[in-house]
Amino acid sequence: MNFGNKKGYLDPGTGNALLAALFGILGTIVFFAKNIFYRLKEVVTGKKQETFKCDLAIFSEGKMYWIYFRDIVEELIKRKIKFAYYTMDINDPALELHDYGNPDADFSLFRVRFVGIGNKGYSAISNLKEKNILSTTPNIGCPGYPIRKPKDCKNLIHIFHGLGFDYKKGSMDNYDTILLHQDIFANLFESKKVVIAGLPYLDSLIERAANLQKNTDGKTILVASTWGDRGLLKTYGSEFILDLANAGYNVIVRPHPYSYIYEKDFIDDLQKKLPNIPFSTEIDNLSVLAKADILVSELSGVRLDFYLAFKRPVISLEGGASDEFEQNEWLVKTIGDEIGISVKKEDVKNLPQIVKGLSKHKLIDENSILANIGKSKTVIADYLFSILQS
Repeated sequence: MNFGNKKGYLDPGTGNALLAALFGILGTIVFFAKNIFYRLKEVVTGKKQETFKCDLAIFSEGKMYWIYFRDIVEELIKRKIKFAYYTMDINDPALELHDYGNPDADFSLFRVRFVGIGNKGYSAISNLKEKNILSTTPNIGCPGYPIRKPKDCKNLIHIFHGLGFDYKKGSMDNYDTILLHQDIFANLFESKKVVIAGLPYLDSLIERAANLQKNTDGKTILVASTWGDRGLLKTYGSEFILDLANAGYNVIVRPHPYSYIYEKDFIDDLQKKLPNIPFSTEIDNLSVLAKADILVSELSGVRLDFYLAFKRPVISLEGGASDEFEQNEWLVKTIGDEIGISVKKEDVKNLPQIVKGLSKHKLIDENSILANIGKSKTVIADYLFSILQS
């Protein structure tokens, strides 16, 4: 059998990338075809869609953020609270809420729009007319960031997309209201309106986890990293992962989804150094969290996702420090020791022994980590309704 001639061979990674690109192109064609059809129908029938006006908007950078907005959107629709949803991703699942080719579609209470990518999208978001805008994007209006705070926006509202707080200093300066998952970080926002809301995506994660088969093999370790120089993958490389694998553990590596975009060369090189270690690429992390007996991470919010969903121990490695980012003692040290064990840089070489000696950890009150468990979407909808009424 001759493997020397690889003409016509397509490796699985390249094949998946090509398929993803193809589906993206097809999705774009279908989307614009629907819009053209709808506009032609307006011309033929003489019936033009009325201008949609409301005081509440949701801004999303793309499909990976739909899980943070989905439950809020569904609650707003259920309550008949009028809103607009703007996305910079043609493949955002939110666009499926409307069929733009359907003349019977009900646009009276909500509208979902793809505003474009790059400069076109940035300009569209920077010029929104709604008075209240909900977003999970930090840095809006900050120097050098391409999205300005719209001049008509009187209340820019931030919802977190994780339980950690690892934003750059000043990234919340132009926000007016902060929806916090718990009052732990309230001291960082003394000049803002703070609503202790919880996190809808975590409510959903906890609920879905409760319905999963939770049996594991007893020796699977998930290594989950944030992206950038602060992440454990950039800080420690591949050696500690190989140490765990050589000690007999089944290791799965899950880089932050942004790593595959903004540090792709680094991840490609890491995968070459770890040819027998599986990498998780799904945006939804529940299935891979369910497989793990222990999670190894740094300051990433995935630590608390894992603990809240499965009550299994977490090993928190010291990450790459940066003066650019906000620091919080609870996040950096306290919570690491409460949900497992914190490990300093000089001790990472002993990680297999640390894992082996990890005793059964005590369970802590989940309400001390996350407020309004199971009720956050209701709390947020109540708040949004109240500001619209006032």
